[in-house]
Amino acid sequence: MPDGTTGTGIGAAVKRVEDFRFLTGKGNYTDDIDRPGQSYAYILRSPHAHAKITSIDCSTAKSAEGVLAVFTGEDMQVGSLPCGWQIHSKDGSPMLEPEHPPLAKGKVRYVGDQVAVVIADTYSQAKDAAERITVEYEVLPAAVSMADALTDKALVHNDIGSNLCFDWEIGDEAAVDEAMSKAAHITKIDLVNNRLVPNAMEPRAAVGEYDAASGEYTLYTTSQNPHVIRLLMGAFVLSIPEHKLRVVAPDVGGGFGSKIYHYAEEAIVTWAAPKIG
Repeated sequence: MPDGTTGTGIGAAVKRVEDFRFLTGKGNYTDDIDRPGQSYAYILRSPHAHAKITSIDCSTAKSAEGVLAVFTGEDMQVGSLPCGWQIHSKDGSPMLEPEHPPLAKGKVRYVGDQVAVVIADTYSQAKDAAERITVEYEVLPAAVSMADALTDKALVHNDIGSNLCFDWEIGDEAAVDEAMSKAAHITKIDLVNNRLVPNAMEPRAAVGEYDAASGEYTLYTTSQNPHVIRLLMGAFVLSIPEHKLRVVAPDVGGGFGSKIYHYAEEAIVTWAAPKIG
C-alpha cells in the first residue's frame, strides 16, 4: 500500500541509483585498478584442441625487456581447478572429475588452454616476450562434438579413462516405458542443445596482490560470485586460509552467468603475486 508519498508503494517505479556514476565515467572496473608496483601478465595459450606438450623453451622470453618472470605448469604445482558442483550418476556413483591444472602440464585439452604466463612491467612487454616462447606439440585426435567425445576417437582425460563425466537421469523409467507401450502413436526426434557463449561488454580480468607483511592475498576479479571464488581457489587450488584471502568484485561489465565460475587466470595471478613481489 502507498504510504502517502508520491511514487511509492507496490507497482511504483523505483529510481535507479547507480546510473549517475556510470554515465559520468566514475565506475570502478578492473582496468581502473592500478595497485602500487603493478605488473602485467600475458598468458600463452594452446592453438590445438588436443595435443601433448613435448617441450617448452622459455629462455628467450625470460631475457626479454621488462620481463619479471615466466612460469609454466611445471612451476605452478598447485591443486586442480574444481568443478564446484558435484552430482551422481543414475547408478549412484559419483561423477568423474578429471584434473584441471591452471597451467597445462604435459598436455593441452582445448584451444586456449593456458600453457605459460609471462609477467612484465607492461602488458606490451609481456605479450612480446610470450611470442618468444617455443612450444613443441604432438597433435592428438580431437573430439569436436559431444557425440565424438563418447566414442574412442579421442580420449581427452586420460586420468579418469573416459570423456564421460556423469550419466544422469530424471523421472520414472518404468512408468515412461509403460506409457510408451500403450501409446497409439510414438514420434521420435533428435534434439541438439546448442552451446551458449555469453559475451559481456567487459571481458574477464583479474588483479592479484600479496602483502608480504601480513601474508594476506587480495584478488580483484570480474566475478558474479566472489564468495565462491574465495572458497574454491583458497581451499582447493592454492591452499590459502580464507582469513588470509580477500576477493573483491568491482563493477562488472556484464556477466550472464559466465562470471560465476572460478577460472584459471584468477588462480594464476594470485599465485604469481608473491613470486614476483
